[in-house]
Amino acid sequence: MANLSIRVPEEVGEQLERLAESTGRTRSFLALDALRRYLAQEEWQVQAVQTAVERADSGTAKYADHDAVDQWLAGWGTDDEGDAPECE
Repeated sequence: MANLSIRVPEEVGEQLERLAESTGRTRSFLALDALRRYLAQEEWQVQAVQTAVERADSGTAKYADHDAVDQWLAGWGTDDEGDAPECE
């Protein structure tokens, strides 16, 4: 296992310590868990963006008109919600 040393603001260290005490976990366990979750989320997001860019660049992607999407989103939660706009 590799070692990692970081400096955190005092309030973050205190928050981590409180959480460790209240959960019965070590600070290291909680920090590693948080880092794993963050990395998984970031990897997913980067991959999703790369996939979307590749698809857009391929010329096969379909798009909905910006104004139609904007109008549809503005109607969310109202009586005028309507259906999602068609992609062309």
